[in-house]
Amino acid sequence: MKTLPKKVASKSVRINPRFPEITAKKLKEASAIRGQSVAAFILDVVSHEAERVLAEERHWKLSHEAAEKIQKLLAKPPKINAAAKKAAKSLSDHVRIRS
Repeated sequence: MKTLPKKVASKSVRINPRFPEITAKKLKEASAIRGQSVAAFILDVVSHEAERVLAEERHWKLSHEAAEKIQKLLAKPPKINAAAKKAAKSLSDHVRIRS
């Protein structure tokens, strides 16, 4: 199990969420399966999900200018020139489609 860096783990902040009873039962059961306290289980799962969301946002976030450029290219793609045709031909020489 991944642990938090010491500088983050040294300072704790209390967040006190409330869960529907059915969710609380699921959390207790899942934490028991992992051999963790409910608090440790929630911290582990929520931390992983928060990291995933933040990484996804950093990965896909475009500047306003980049998003506009992509929209313009999609609306009016550039014409295929001789160099692009040559590159496509060269690539196709190395691709084999199996059936």
